Amino acid sequence: MSFLRVYHEADGEQPLLTTHEPERLRLELDASAIHYRHHPLPAMPERAPSEALLAHYTPIINEVGQTSGCRRVELRGMSPHYLDDGSAGTLERERLSSESRSDSDNWHLLLHGQVVFYLHLNGRVYVIGCERGDLLLIPAGVPHWFDMGPSPDFVVLSWSDETAHHLLETTSDIALRFPRFEALYADVA
Repeated sequence: MSFLRVYHEADGEQPLLTTHEPERLRLELDASAIHYRHHPLPAMPERAPSEALLAHYTPIINEVGQTSGCRRVELRGMSPHYLDDGSAGTLERERLSSESRSDSDNWHLLLHGQVVFYLHLNGRVYVIGCERGDLLLIPAGVPHWFDMGPSPDFVVLSWSDETAHHLLETTSDIALRFPRFEALYADVA
């Protein structure tokens, strides 16, 4: 189940807002210029190579590319059930769990699994638990981090306007003060 928790940046213990309602989630994020939508998706073929998955999702890839203006799309993830051709690469949980920012907009559509995105803006930390079909924009320059959990099992399509994805590290240790994937999903269950 998708969720949103909003915290004051100085307090990772007590959320100011918690919701599981898709419309409330969308409205709260829209108010902060964060695009969030849930898209019904066709079933994902298991054990399909990356090229087949990209072909399978061509309509949504084209739609999001047109909406976002982004020209580059990548298939990323870690899963024992998908991407068996190894082309998605290896993602490192600890590296992605540190606050960073990108110099271009990044759009992410979750095809499989669950992940948590954290966006740090306007004195708040927006913690967004995403599931299959969730599309999220992380605007250029917004400090953020990502948690895939201790046993990653997710596949995501990511769009950007860059020919190479550049993350600019920040010096903040803020990510250490907010709940990780395990604690957040234990509360949802």
